[in-house]
Parts: sequence; C-alpha cells; structure tokens
Amino acid sequence: MPVSVATDAFFAHIQGLSVHTQQYYCRAVNNFTVEFPKKYVADYSSVDIDRYLNKFAWGRKNSTVNNHLVALKSFFRFLSENYNITNIAASIKKRKKNIPHRPFISKKDLDKILAVATQHQKDIILMLCMTGMRCSELCNLQPENIAPNLSSVTVQGKGKIRTIPCNQTVKEILSRSIHFPKNRKSVYIICKKAGKKVGKNLPPHCLRRFFATSLLHAGVSLLIIQKCLGHASIQTTEIYLGLSSSFLLGCTDCLD
Repeated sequence: MPVSVATDAFFAHIQGLSVHTQQYYCRAVNNFTVEFPKKYVADYSSVDIDRYLNKFAWGRKNSTVNNHLVALKSFFRFLSENYNITNIAASIKKRKKNIPHRPFISKKDLDKILAVATQHQKDIILMLCMTGMRCSELCNLQPENIAPNLSSVTVQGKGKIRTIPCNQTVKEILSRSIHFPKNRKSVYIICKKAGKKVGKNLPPHCLRRFFATSLLHAGVSLLIIQKCLGHASIQTTEIYLGLSSSFLLGCTDCLD
C-alpha cells in the first residue's frame, strides 16, 4: 500500500476526533513519513520509528515524544486492523516522563525568611508548612471548618474532604485570627515578598513539600503523610518528598 494512500485513509479515519487531536496526529504522521520517506508502508520497520523518535527527541520533553508515539501507534494500528499490515509500533514503549523540577525550601532558609517576615506573612507561611494545605484550601478555610478546641481543621481539596491535626503553632495562629487571603494569587504574592527579603524563591507549594518531608524526617508513616496531604495515591506523595543522602545515614541500624 503506497504511503500517500495510507496516510489519506488514516486522516479520513480520525475525522471524528477533536480538531486539535486530528491536527496533532496528522502533523506527527507527516513528520515521520517526510523524515523517513518510503514508497510503501510495508517497507517501514520498528527501527524506523525508533530512529525517528530519537531524532525528534532532541531538545524536547519525553512527554512530547510520547505524544508523537501515540499518533504513530494509532496510525499503524489502523493499518493493521484495516489493511492487514504488520503493526510495527505495537512493541515500542513510551519513554519515562521527565521528573519536573520541584522547588524545595530547607529548614535553615525557612527560618531566615520567618525571621524577617511580617506577622501576617509569617502566619500564612506557617499555616501552609505546618498543615500541608494547598493555597486554595487555606483561602477557603471557614470558622466552621475549625474544631472548637482548635485541635484540627477540615479542608476540601480536589473533591476530597480530610481532617488535618493542628500543632501548637497553628493553634496560636487560629486563636488570633482566621483572616486568610481569599485567592491563591494573594498567597503567592505574600510568600514571594517574604522570600525576596532574603533572596529566596518561596512558591507556596514548596511549603506543602516542606510539611511532607519534615513529617517523614520525624518518623511519621508515609501512609499518614498521604492522608494529611489528601493524595489518592501514595506514589504522588513520594514525589513530594525531598530526601537528601544524609537522610539515609543510619537507616539500617535497626537491623543489627
């Protein structure tokens, strides 16, 4: 089957997909056939796809390369199911996703920021790093979400309701005031201004990571940390943790 006929048939086949998906699939298949021109689709092999992806991957994220692979898999699966042509893309595996850079704040740097922060900035920063709340959860915190004795707060994030225990620091903040920012942008501005005073970047979400890592260093179970953060999967919790090599020191002593 000529390549031009095969691509025309495939492009007609995907007409029911969204316009964005159609355009992406067409672009990926066209790029592949231009980079590795052949007269008949039966002349292609899995090696050609691997070579194309390796070339395409230069300077791009693995997620982008995987999207092109999905398009090629769809193309060759269509040919296999409709024209009895070997699906050469079936055995090709997706590439592992790049681990995104996740800012982390050390205890030393956090102490420096808190030392020069205003009381309001300090309250917001401590509420985030002592509870692990998301910005949106802090902004939506209402008096009825706080236990009468200030022992815990109940928040709702990403459709899930969870209860977070409050330590003494959080109890003191809640006893003074519950006037927290009403939107995430305000929280970002507060944290940014506080961090800037000592030349540190302080995105609010890194305080959620600080919370998780601090609990782990204190010996709290990963399952408990998962519950506190409100993660559906423990794998999600694991990527929040900033573990240095020093954390491993002595970890096997209990086996002696």
